[in-house]
Amino acid sequence: MNIDVKVPAFPDSIRTADIAKLYVSEGQLVYAGDVLFDVETEKVVLEVMADCSGIVENITIANGDPVNSEQVVMTVKQLADSEMPARPTAQQPQPRVNDSENDVIVSPWLSKLNKSLIIALAVGALAILFVLGK
Repeated sequence: MNIDVKVPAFPDSIRTADIAKLYVSEGQLVYAGDVLFDVETEKVVLEVMADCSGIVENITIANGDPVNSEQVVMTVKQLADSEMPARPTAQQPQPRVNDSENDVIVSPWLSKLNKSLIIALAVGALAILFVLGK
């Protein structure tokens, strides 16, 4: 079953809006609750989310396009949950320490802290050499 995706209804004072950002493309799998596009009015940016899971079909908008209230801008071919692959999860890399001392993996903020500390020590050492050299 194809589901029409519409621009949200605007208040009476707003006639048109623009597509601020399009997040999907034709043929892409989407899950219920995924953000499809942003609509920008003079005062607010609205996120338009998928009401169902399925495949995006027939997109009629692009970034920057003007749209009207309740305009149909794309269709989503609704798929049953059994037809949808599992939602991908973003996996955060975990800091870990291996048995070997050379294979230590640390978090990025700790690495930046070490670089900052080394730079600060080097600048301090140069300042001391400069003062003693005079």
